[in-house]
Amino acid sequence: MSSIVGIAGLIPTIEAIKISKSVAIANKESIVCGWKVLLKYIKKYKTKIIPIDSEHFSIMELSKNCDDDEIEEIIITASGGPFLNTPINKLQYVKPNQAIKHPNWSMGKKISIDSSNLMNKVFEIIEASKLFRFNVNKYRIIIHPQSYVHSIIRFKNGLIKMILHDADMSIPISNTIYGYKNKIENIKKINSNTLTKLSFFEVNKKRFPAIKLINKCLKSGPMAPNILNAANEELVNLFLEKKIKFTDIVKNLNRIFNHREFGKYANKNSKSIVDIYESDRWARLKTQAISVR
Repeated sequence: MSSIVGIAGLIPTIEAIKISKSVAIANKESIVCGWKVLLKYIKKYKTKIIPIDSEHFSIMELSKNCDDDEIEEIIITASGGPFLNTPINKLQYVKPNQAIKHPNWSMGKKISIDSSNLMNKVFEIIEASKLFRFNVNKYRIIIHPQSYVHSIIRFKNGLIKMILHDADMSIPISNTIYGYKNKIENIKKINSNTLTKLSFFEVNKKRFPAIKLINKCLKSGPMAPNILNAANEELVNLFLEKKIKFTDIVKNLNRIFNHREFGKYANKNSKSIVDIYESDRWARLKTQAISVR
């Protein structure tokens, strides 16, 4: 299983692919930043990649034996994090200790920050576009505060399918590794009364402006996702160190995309590890330069 956080997980993932028949992957950065590099090794060593993030695990299960022309829409859910109901004009005053308190999931600091402003969903859409051979324009994000439904697929034949499970990563991990015949001890079961209280609603892009980065990233050069990831890692660290405001994370990501040198690095060949690390380094240095005065 590859689960190292960040771009640091790329090389270990490659090494795992070389020696394994299948690799369960929770390190989305390896896929977001180095998918073309990974593909070379996946094909060479005939290794199967199995996503274990709850959203991608659900998409994989729901879309088995399905072609792109059968699917109308693929929905990835987001809880909305700890600031779903915080007044928008108060978000600039959010503190790190508030942002890491996710209402449903117990996670590390970095992914908790990404969840609080929906940057994690930006990366999940990019990751899904690489893992699955479906038209990227079919993906959509909706807010689902309860975090029981992880992905929904709307088919052209009128059917809608979804997978529900508790906010416990042992469920997709266990089912990925052991299949449906495994038994998870002491697992929390969703009460039937809870199912009557599930809610879904559209993402407010004023509250979560990170969502706008999805199209911007996918329409830029092949190295744009890598630059986005590197810049975001730096900005999350700066926020945790209280050197920038919470709202500066997305603002400065946009500044990186609008930088005059962005195209030079975004359009590099993403099949080279050297180019991946070169664009990663540029993004980190430039992010530090524009963020810390």
